[in-house]
Amino acid sequence: MADTEVICANRECRIAQDGKCVEGYDDVGECPYYGREPEERDEEDEVDDDAVADAFDGLHLPDALPLGNSRADRVLSILRSRMIGIIGVHDSGKTSVIAGIFDLFQTGPITDIAFAGSSTLHGLELICHDARVASERDEPHSERTKRGEVKFYHLDVRRDDTLQSLLIADRSGEEYEEVADLAANATAMFELRRADVITVLVDGCRLTSPTDRADVMGAIPLIIQGMVENGAFERKPNLAVVLTKNDDVVASPRRERVEHDFQSIVEGVRETFADDFGEFSSFVTSASPKDVNVERGDGLAAVLDFWLRPPPEPRGVRLRYRSGRVFDRLTAEEPKNG
Repeated sequence: MADTEVICANRECRIAQDGKCVEGYDDVGECPYYGREPEERDEEDEVDDDAVADAFDGLHLPDALPLGNSRADRVLSILRSRMIGIIGVHDSGKTSVIAGIFDLFQTGPITDIAFAGSSTLHGLELICHDARVASERDEPHSERTKRGEVKFYHLDVRRDDTLQSLLIADRSGEEYEEVADLAANATAMFELRRADVITVLVDGCRLTSPTDRADVMGAIPLIIQGMVENGAFERKPNLAVVLTKNDDVVASPRRERVEHDFQSIVEGVRETFADDFGEFSSFVTSASPKDVNVERGDGLAAVLDFWLRPPPEPRGVRLRYRSGRVFDRLTAEEPKNG
């Protein structure tokens, strides 16, 4: 059967080329333009793009939204850089951690680390807005990362008169959850193979819930195991295990049990995957607390410091060449005396 031609009444839509709805619908059947022929334009309404370009006398600036793969590669080639991979299931606080670190720079250096620029300022401001008073929300909120894409937030920082770039990868939490069900789902997560630091998020709020506690404790090692099996950490990156939403933990009557559960997760990961990572550390954070009595960004300064630590010295491994031939398994016979 011949393929059906994909059409859309919105002339800006490129769904026929890239499969993505420009209106943002996951189910294209819900889009009011999908499947309709574009309306004819009057010649008087046609806009001469060349004429518009000739009339523009300003300066065209690149956007400052999160980076795709090619632009992220260019950032990596300019300065000494660190790639940060953040692993967290849906609503574990991944976007809040990224936004929280950027927000800490609004008041000045974070300890001895100074902000030195970013090519994704607009993107960072967008994810910070809903957690600020200016958004007029009752509670801090972070937008969900869309499935099927990975984007990068960029920060340049200065420490001890040395400039360094941070590229922080952001991928949908649902995709990490799927690794726990099927390890092969980790194969496409190329950003983790390039990461210098892996940051695993443990949702403190869900740990306080009797119904969610077991899922949280069981999912973390399964996700890491799936990625290890698919060679995601061959570079032996440093590993940070981070408890998020500690303000919910502090306010919970189950606080002591949650703290014990988190330490159990940390020790379990350390013992099971010690050979797959470099330096290992754990942190407790409140990136975007609901309680106004808890300091916003608590614990994130220590996480940022860990991200910037130099990688451990590479450990050499002696490899023995094997061609697979039967001849290679033959050994010389010891001479018999007498």
